Amino acid sequence: MASTFESLLTIILFTLLVKGHGQCQLKDLTVLTSQTPRQIQGVQEWQVMFVNNCKCTLKGVTVSCKGFHSVENVDPNVFAPIGNDNCIVNGGRPIEPFASVMFLYADPQHFVFEPVSHDMVCVST
Repeated sequence: MASTFESLLTIILFTLLVKGHGQCQLKDLTVLTSQTPRQIQGVQEWQVMFVNNCKCTLKGVTVSCKGFHSVENVDPNVFAPIGNDNCIVNGGRPIEPFASVMFLYADPQHFVFEPVSHDMVCVST
């Protein structure tokens, strides 16, 4: 009987720890856009930072990007269209906890990128 109780208690504690440890949500990915002082071909340049505000690593981060274009070349390893009006950030590679990925683009107006999806990799310590 004690063995069954201990097993159940272990399962419950493990479940609570996993749930409490870094269940990242889309809102944990912050997208910050700001003007730079530069103009490219007479068009305003913008800096975009994707910030992982979660205790876990995020990978395969995708954001909406319907209608996005830039007169400035954007490194496809950092930000690239993948179809369905979505773009992948950092080539799908991991963004560590509290780290950021940045790219620049040039367009007359700033573009709003909304997080669509990500995969979470959490390692408990």
